[in-house]
Amino acid sequence: MASRNRIDNLISGTKNINITITLPTHKKGEEVQQDPIRFKNLLTKAAEKLDEAGLREKEIEELLKSSQQLLGDPGFWNYAEEGLAVYINEKIFELFQLPYTLSEQVYVNDHFLITPLLPMVSLDGTYSILTLSQKNLRLLHCTRNGVQDITPGDIFTNLEDFLEESPQAHLQFHTGAANEEAMFFGHGGNEEDKKTVVTKYFRGVEESVTERLRKNGGPLILAGTEEIVPLYQAINNYKHTVDEPIKGYPGEVKDKELQESGWKIIQSWFLKDMYSAIDRYKRESGERISNNLSRIIESTVMGKTDTLFLAKDEESRGYYDDESNTVQYSSNSNGSQNDLLNWTALKVMDQGGKVYVLPKEEMPHQTTVAALFRF
Repeated sequence: MASRNRIDNLISGTKNINITITLPTHKKGEEVQQDPIRFKNLLTKAAEKLDEAGLREKEIEELLKSSQQLLGDPGFWNYAEEGLAVYINEKIFELFQLPYTLSEQVYVNDHFLITPLLPMVSLDGTYSILTLSQKNLRLLHCTRNGVQDITPGDIFTNLEDFLEESPQAHLQFHTGAANEEAMFFGHGGNEEDKKTVVTKYFRGVEESVTERLRKNGGPLILAGTEEIVPLYQAINNYKHTVDEPIKGYPGEVKDKELQESGWKIIQSWFLKDMYSAIDRYKRESGERISNNLSRIIESTVMGKTDTLFLAKDEESRGYYDDESNTVQYSSNSNGSQNDLLNWTALKVMDQGGKVYVLPKEEMPHQTTVAALFRF
């Protein structure tokens, strides 16, 4: 997972020579066999750049040793995602398998190329799912790609156990259908009595779940039928509960399927700050915003940039001239020139600002770069 923490470690761990290698990878088909060949070609290109930078052959071999070992590991390539980013210097060897495609490139400089990782930063976080199931209530801790059962051990995970411990509740909740698993209600007994019992059951669940979630943090998604979810919402005290639930009976749904359904809902939660910043950009005018790269870089050097938006898979080569306080552009894509978009992103992050990478069609005014200024 490309978290802000791991990116910060890359930034703080830079040396004089830093290598970034990115390439698209594949999950299936003949392309899977081609991925290590493409990676080998990129390693050859990296060795050439390091030679041009004045490194000795043994130094180059040592730097690329761990990457070379990947070539003989079919298990690594058989479980690839859509993109691979590799970061190397004398102290760092970091791999990031990403759920989106990347362009093929080798970047050698006094800093890493971190823009390929930034789309993940906006989606960096965990969330939880509470399955409001009669037979299989559970609390799941989820990330973008993983799921773990963290159900507190002090709660009833099915209604029947709760009813056995509470004779009075058992009398109130007379189902009339012993094989009914998918519904709490609808088969005999007084519906209001049933709701009262289920609410009592949920109170015990909610207390432990909320205590656990306050320690873990992150948003909570409820999963359940349209009759059940409102009952839990009415007594829920966890303020970071997402309004939209996973609809339907979750008792027999696999954890991974629930995690994937939750991810579709939770993306907007993780992206809310970005959407808010885009709205602010659209409302602002004049000196508080810009989509001119030279002005954005010069303002960033002055500490003015609050939020930077970058178009995914775009680059602009050149460097910032400290003496003249101007930006010099170049069409040369070799390692002696900075990717100015990446360079600016590093500066903004170092100053405590936010950086978002978007598809170009989702950028403000569909530009390559845009910025909100502090003053």
